[in-house]
Amino acid sequence: MTYPIVCMTTHATDEKTRALRRMKGVALAALLLALALLACSIYMGREGWWGWIGAFAEAATVGALADWFAVTALFRHPLGVPIPHTAIIPRNRQRLANALAQFVHDKFLDKEVLLQRMAAYNLAHKLGEFLARPANLQRLTQQLREWLATTVAAFDSPELEKELLAFVRKQLQQWDAAPTAAQLMQLLTLGNHHQRALNATLEKVSEWIGTPAIRQLLAERMVAMARREYPKLVWMTDKLDYTEDLAARLAEQLAQSLIDELQTVLATPEHPLRQHYAAEVANWLQRLQTDPALQQQVQQFKDQLIAHPALHDYVQRIWQHGRQWLQQDLRSEQSVLAAWFMRYAAALGERLQHNPAWQNALNSQLQVVAWHLADHLRVLAPEHIRRTMQSWDDEDLVREIERHVGRDLQFIRLNGTVIGGLIGVLIYAITHLRF
Repeated sequence: MTYPIVCMTTHATDEKTRALRRMKGVALAALLLALALLACSIYMGREGWWGWIGAFAEAATVGALADWFAVTALFRHPLGVPIPHTAIIPRNRQRLANALAQFVHDKFLDKEVLLQRMAAYNLAHKLGEFLARPANLQRLTQQLREWLATTVAAFDSPELEKELLAFVRKQLQQWDAAPTAAQLMQLLTLGNHHQRALNATLEKVSEWIGTPAIRQLLAERMVAMARREYPKLVWMTDKLDYTEDLAARLAEQLAQSLIDELQTVLATPEHPLRQHYAAEVANWLQRLQTDPALQQQVQQFKDQLIAHPALHDYVQRIWQHGRQWLQQDLRSEQSVLAAWFMRYAAALGERLQHNPAWQNALNSQLQVVAWHLADHLRVLAPEHIRRTMQSWDDEDLVREIERHVGRDLQFIRLNGTVIGGLIGVLIYAITHLRF
């Protein structure tokens, strides 16, 4: 499994370390060059041009050593000697932690400042630009696939499966089903959906009755009933070979009568059947809300359903099959979930990039979230920074800070060498030249 973000961070850290070492080498080389020039000038008696070179080298050496001492004193004791007011950063770790935490609290996580920065940055547009790049989307999808695959694999445990199913069963047992059923029926009646459900049922029944198989079944049932109830009459029709034909005609007429009646109900909003149906629905709704006996019956039915072994086995099979399908899909290069995510994420990126309405909507939601989270973050983030810095080892703290700013500090050493040398030349000029 690969972790691109971690790899990128490690690469950046290594590059900073190498850059710091290079600049330390350059600063040290400048000091050694100044010492070499000073030694040469002394060897040559510091006469003529060697006087000027000696003045430059002497002052450059002093400047280089002074700046080396100053830079080193920020991070550690120079040459390991505990000189007062050196190793400033390790000695003041507590103050640095408190100052950084307070800065984040007062400046970075201030609500108004945070919202102004978010508005100026246009996070929605930036997200759209990110998702619009295929390479970014591919990398993000791969990371999500790996994370989800790891998460789903963690659920492949009989003990965890047992605990999850027990938790779900407990929650269902505590669920009061009667009010939920009442709310569902109320939603159906508010939008007149219960009448639409009746229409769909009647249309299906009408279609079902009109099929040849059902009509044949009606004819057979009518013949069987006639043979049982009116054997003499059927004996006579059998002699005339008229029984089957008569039953078929009667079944045809009966089926058509039922279909006609159903069509009448469908076409008549005030049909008595509809009124009776609406009254029954209203009655059930009221009873679900007020009748303890019916509520108890609903609850008992729910408990019996939950406790039934067949339901338990069915839910367990669904859980296992669903988990296996997820694992297989997430490992496949033709992952359905990954393709779905990439398709909709690309569409979202396109809208966020070019549609101001989508940008405004997402930015508004992000600002609402930031507004509500800012107070919590102003407490949690500074405390986290403070505790993290306090938990660091002195060497780790120094190494991390030096890695980020040490390269610039080496320029101070290099500048001190050059500027010191130039000042030495200037002083030499003032004391040796006559104007």
